[in-house]
Amino acid sequence: MQEAMKANKKMIYSFRQNNSGGYYIEPAKHIIVKDAKDSEHATEIALKAGMYLGGVAAGTDCSCCGDRWYGIDSEFNTVDEAIAEAKEFDFGSHEVPQYIIVDDLDIEDTVLE
Repeated sequence: MQEAMKANKKMIYSFRQNNSGGYYIEPAKHIIVKDAKDSEHATEIALKAGMYLGGVAAGTDCSCCGDRWYGIDSEFNTVDEAIAEAKEFDFGSHEVPQYIIVDDLDIEDTVLE
């Protein structure tokens, strides 16, 4: 029974953006994915929300700064934990929201000011 409950538990995943080239881009510095089935599912959702991978290889990101988006940065039990970590990485650039919260269906209007 506990194994079945654990298998159905959905986790919270966070993807963090590097300021490649000295700036951040939309949709946000952090994409927080809630209710993902697993890390692969979370990555699919984050990609749909605006994240991309392999930016240096594609010529999109600065080769000296590195890829803009990392793979999964962290895994959390609650959205509040993920938001708290996103707040720790607020480096003062406020042109781009600190975070967005996404799930399979939508993008919420939750952004840090």
